[in-house]
Amino acid sequence: MPSVETLKEISPFLAVLVAFVAVFLGPILSAWIARRQIVAPIRQTWIDELRNLITDFLSTAQMIAVVNENGLLNENELDKETYKKMLSIERKLTLMLNPNEKLHNKLMDLIRDLLDKTEHGTSNLLEFGPLARKITETAQAILKEEWIRVKSGKI
Repeated sequence: MPSVETLKEISPFLAVLVAFVAVFLGPILSAWIARRQIVAPIRQTWIDELRNLITDFLSTAQMIAVVNENGLLNENELDKETYKKMLSIERKLTLMLNPNEKLHNKLMDLIRDLLDKTEHGTSNLLEFGPLARKITETAQAILKEEWIRVKSGKI
């Protein structure tokens, strides 16, 4: 067992060591915590915005499919404005999604397919249903991945 004299001799060294660790690890730990607290709300906002854009896109496409099914497509100015809205949403989604992620690319391919069918007036309720389901399922998978990242604190 160390003697009291030995402890007295090494106590200044231990104090310096503890201070050194606190000086360097404290800011690193604080920065890590701060980053997690900043990124989590940003990711949550991204999740909410993606969900809203997908919802707007699908509801607008469904409206066009219903109008087309009833033979009313391209009879008024609303159709052009509605298509512009869908195009704007598609552009926003393109900028929000990561082109290096497989699910993101799949979602954009599905959205562009539906946009193309809508633009050329071929979108009807029979085509809309399965395509909307695929878009919804893919978006749900992306949203789940992001939610898991937010929950686990992965940045």
